[in-house]
Amino acid sequence: MHRLNVAPTKSVQLSLRRDLEMATEGYGLLEQKREILVMELMRLLNRVSTVQQEYNQVRDAAYKTLRRAIAQNGYLHMRNFASGIEYDHQVTVETTVTAGFHTPHLTTSHSALHSQFGFAGTDSLVDRTMQQFLQLLEVIAHVAELESTVMLLARELKKTQRRVNALEHIFIPDYKATLHYIAESLESKELDSFFTSKMIKKKLEAAQHSQNVPEAADEPQITDQPPQNKENTER
Repeated sequence: MHRLNVAPTKSVQLSLRRDLEMATEGYGLLEQKREILVMELMRLLNRVSTVQQEYNQVRDAAYKTLRRAIAQNGYLHMRNFASGIEYDHQVTVETTVTAGFHTPHLTTSHSALHSQFGFAGTDSLVDRTMQQFLQLLEVIAHVAELESTVMLLARELKKTQRRVNALEHIFIPDYKATLHYIAESLESKELDSFFTSKMIKKKLEAAQHSQNVPEAADEPQITDQPPQNKENTER
């Protein structure tokens, strides 16, 4: 904990108090943001595991059907079928806001499913392979969305945690230590000025008293004793 190198004055004290209030308020907001990011990250991690299992199932099923189709129709025939298939795919990227942070949202779309090759020389495995790989494309987009969001949220959480730690362990303690130092310095100055004014007042009173004493000595003294008898004086 270190205090700032500032002059111990009233104006600096007021300015630091405002800065400390803003830092404390910012610390509270960042702490709330950190908690929201943690909860959102934990929720997405649970979804990632579920979607990852779905992706593995759809991928395994699609490649299993593809291997069966290749075994049934031959590798060259399947390559010719695949090169003749044309579908318009669109990937739309939108953003959603979570605790003031933008995360991506991916949606995939493609044209209506229809047969793009003749019935001769093909079987149902070819159609099923095409359908399953189109379904796999949608799951891949979902996995990519979740993984990107988790990565961005983890990065933002790390950044927010660094800011919270900086405010909690550096800025706020330094501001408090500086304000404590300024308060002590101002109190010491007030005590010095108080004792100085008291000493000046005593000196002025002593000087005024010394001036009044000679004046009192020059005046005739009046006593309450009765005058002495003349006879007693002669005796």
